[in-house]
Amino acid sequence: MGRGFIVEDVVEGYLSRLCEQSTSPITGLLIGQNSAQRDFVVMATQTPQRQESGRGFVDKEWVCEHGRQVSRMLPGGLSVLGVFIITDSSTIDILAPLQLTVCELDKTISSEYLWVPTDDDVIEYVILHVNPKDTTTTCRTFNIKDPKSPLKSADWKYQSSVCSAWSMITCCLNVDILLPLSGSRAGIENMDPCLKEGLKVWAHQIQEGFCLFDCKRIPEDMELTSGQKRNERQTVNAQLLIPLENQRLTNLVQQCGGSMSIRGAIHSRVFLLGSKTKSKFAEKLLKRDVVSTLATRVSIILDELLTSDVDCKGTGKDKKVLEPPVENVEEPGSQISTYIGFAMATTVVLLATAVSMVYLSDI
Repeated sequence: MGRGFIVEDVVEGYLSRLCEQSTSPITGLLIGQNSAQRDFVVMATQTPQRQESGRGFVDKEWVCEHGRQVSRMLPGGLSVLGVFIITDSSTIDILAPLQLTVCELDKTISSEYLWVPTDDDVIEYVILHVNPKDTTTTCRTFNIKDPKSPLKSADWKYQSSVCSAWSMITCCLNVDILLPLSGSRAGIENMDPCLKEGLKVWAHQIQEGFCLFDCKRIPEDMELTSGQKRNERQTVNAQLLIPLENQRLTNLVQQCGGSMSIRGAIHSRVFLLGSKTKSKFAEKLLKRDVVSTLATRVSIILDELLTSDVDCKGTGKDKKVLEPPVENVEEPGSQISTYIGFAMATTVVLLATAVSMVYLSDI
């Protein structure tokens, strides 16, 4: 039996409005949360049209870049689940190119991950075909790790108030990381690989840490909001604790051309779309959001330094770099607020104080 998707009814209205446009085909991303038990789709967003033409039926490169940018913006717990396409072409004709596009989309997004996938991760992506003439939908899923895997039919069911009873986890984690820069890669253009190498070690420490929910260690197989009223929004405060032995790194002697210091506080908010979420699943999403938040902040800062042609050698002056504005993405009954952050960069020290305030809040 195929997977089943419970879809917020505002997504239906959004797709219907896109069907009224004369432009065809229209592609976009499906956003939500999946688990072993149930999949939720809470948002759809159209991929902007390129100015250039002649890119083929589906602009694979453009869809992948759109997915990468959107994935960076999403609050904890939400991710890109697949793509939709609005066209009057037959489903058989569009599935093959879309399947290849989705595979590239997954590679693009996962290339920025600093964590190791787990066995319980859902590896099926969804492809939704909408016919603009009668707004009928055809939903298929396939194994993202095997591009040649057969497509499976999936249930696509619209439902109201899907987001009315989200559980929210909040967590604040102080960060103070010192990363060495090898003598041969101390330039600003080579900071990215150095940062990734160092942040992967830190990400592993986060993955091995302990998580407390409301100051309690909850068994992995127990529901996070067990004993509380259902169909009501619950807020859980979490703490991440890293054992001291995990913080001790093996001494390594190497030529050092500089160092990077990353300091600040990460404010993470993770949303859980089911009332029976297990503690293990909630902990996994929280840790991944913490790691992604820091990695995204650092990546954006480096992008700004590169595009601004900042010469980090011999200036001796601090250069203030502000994060670029992030477009708000509306969610049914809620809004995603803007990112807030700032950073200071010097010759051999990158001081990043990133405050992540990406969350869904009632209007």
